[in-house]
Order: sequence, then structure tokens, then C-alpha cells
Amino acid sequence: MLAKTEARSASPGKASGSVSKLLVSVRDLGEARVAVSGGVDILDFKEPSRGALAACDPCVWKSAVSECIDGAQADCTVRLSAALGESDTGADLSSLVPPEFSFAKVGPSGCSTAKKLMELWESVRLPQSVELVPVAYADHLAADTISVEEVLDIVIESGRHRLLIDTFGKDGRTLTDHLSIDRLRALANVASEHNVWIALAGSLRLPGMRSLMSEGVRPDCWGVRGDVCDQRERTGRINLQKVTAWRKATGSPAI
Repeated sequence: MLAKTEARSASPGKASGSVSKLLVSVRDLGEARVAVSGGVDILDFKEPSRGALAACDPCVWKSAVSECIDGAQADCTVRLSAALGESDTGADLSSLVPPEFSFAKVGPSGCSTAKKLMELWESVRLPQSVELVPVAYADHLAADTISVEEVLDIVIESGRHRLLIDTFGKDGRTLTDHLSIDRLRALANVASEHNVWIALAGSLRLPGMRSLMSEGVRPDCWGVRGDVCDQRERTGRINLQKVTAWRKATGSPAI
């Protein structure tokens, strides 16, 4: 069974020496059960065949909540997250997110200025218990949006405390094809200085994630989909052994 959602912390930043969280994107309850068995911290529900942050059917969200409430073990703390699509769908879907979820996120494509991005965030009407996680795209030009550094600045200035850095295009290129290790390290350092919880995703492979960690890039959370699927295709099914391998790799203390 899925795990109960964990109560949100008022201070999301990572303590020194703590372990990075693992987020796995799943499309249904079957995949969610596999991910939980592999030790995932955050279940992120989305439909990978339709884009970077495409929403799955909202009925899946409701089913996940029912299973969490009715069948979870008391000591489990997996949290639930919902992808709401891009700027053209996020506001409409936001009211359907169950209050038992911890997070929701909307892709910033089409938000070509800081003003447009902030207007997008303000248009999302989530239950009070659900936190909007701002998203920045490493390949921001392809998404017609602003750079990751600009998004992080807005997050800090607006008093928000979380940021997901992902890739908009799912064309075989990864996060590090768009952002250098030096840029990623600098972003993580700035986020840490301002108590911003930061997650890194974007078609990362396990060797690439390990390389980033060895270079001192250790975010609060790693997000993955394709590399934990059969044949490492993001439209495949979640594979338990691959989830477990990621969990073990992220288990070393973060700097």
C-alpha cells in the first residue's frame, strides 16, 4: 500500500549532513507501489507521454489519497505531488488537487517575463495544505520562459521556499547538457543561503547524478523518471531494481 503523506515542515531547507530526497514520477497506482517499495520519498503523479509536466487524470490523484488514508502503515512518510501541466492548464486543474497532497507544480512555458511568471503562480488556486513548487527549465529558450537564475531570484524575492529545475524538451539531452556543473553548484549554493529547497531533475541518468554529487552538487531532492523505467524510456514502466539503485546512490549525506 502507499504511504501516508508527511506533515509539511515550515522550514523546508536541508540540514547539513542530511540525505537528499528521491522523487520518482509515476503515472498510476501500480507504478506508485513499485516506487514506494524502492524507498522513494516523494511520489510525483504525471503523464510522461504528454510532456515534461503533463497532468495525469485527476481520478488517479483521488485514488492515491484513498489508498494512502485507508491502507498506509503509520510509520511511512511518502509525500504526494501533482504535475498540473504548463501555464495554459495549471490554473484550471489546481482546484482539483486533493488537500492530502503536499505539492503541485506548473510548467512555466510561455512565461517570458518575471511578471508573467508571477501572474501564473498567483493564478494557481490550491488547497491551503498543498504547496506550489515553482519550476525553472534548464532549456528555457525552448520553453519561451526566463532563465533558471532569474526564476530563483523571483522565488527568493517573493518569499517562496522551493524550486524544481527540470528540462522542457525530452529529446535525449539531460540537465547537464543545458547547465554546467559550475552553474548548478552556484544555483544550489544560492538556494541554500536563502533557505530554498531545491530539486534537480531533467532526464538525469544514474552515472550523471553520481558525477554531480562527486563535484559537490547535492540538492535537497533528485527527481527521476526515465532512468528508473524499463529500457530507461520515460514512457515505460517503473522498475523496482532501478528505483532501489537510485535510492542507494542518493543515500550518502549531502554537503
